[in-house]
Amino acid sequence: MPELALFPLQIVVFPGQDVPLHIFEPRYRQLVRDTLDSGEPFGIVLVRRARPQGATSDREPTHEIGCTVRLEATEEFPDGRFNVSCVGERRFRIVEKLGERPYWVAEVEYLEEPTDAESEQAYQVHGETAEVYREHLRLALALQNSWQRNYRLPRRPMRLVNHIAARIEAPPSVKQEVLKAATTVEQLNLLGRILRGSNRQLQDRVSIYQQQRYEGLGVGN
Repeated sequence: MPELALFPLQIVVFPGQDVPLHIFEPRYRQLVRDTLDSGEPFGIVLVRRARPQGATSDREPTHEIGCTVRLEATEEFPDGRFNVSCVGERRFRIVEKLGERPYWVAEVEYLEEPTDAESEQAYQVHGETAEVYREHLRLALALQNSWQRNYRLPRRPMRLVNHIAARIEAPPSVKQEVLKAATTVEQLNLLGRILRGSNRQLQDRVSIYQQQRYEGLGVGN
């Protein structure tokens, strides 16, 4: 069973997602150096909540599903810190934590694409979720007094999951539910519910923005 270096963070990463990181802790500077030497990916896994600085428990991964990332570019500073650019690759499940060396290492299994990823139902829910996401983008642009004629979205269900999940604003715990969902249909349905809730809030904000804008132009009653 493969071993994987882990970087526990307060973020959730999805395959294909661009992930910029600033690395300053000594153990994770070492992780970057080791990754550069080996050419292997490392795993990002969500920790449940922030803990007091220096507490031993803040280092231990607390979720079992994460995503591997591969270094794309690095910038090292004279004091040993790094700015790095990574890209998400594949989901994994922690099977056994092997401790800190000095960063956490675990035995993992890599998760295959869900069996329903190309199913008729997945494509049906794909279409529904894509429409809700387009509405989300329209409302977000309206708040900036802007618009876009067309927004091309991935045509395959799994690619749409990763595209949306990497871009929407949602608490990490909510995104974790999407990452760990066992089926593509479940992932798309979760994203649809998140987007509908967000769209209701955005619509309220757009209404207020437009009212204030028109009143400012002397159009109001």
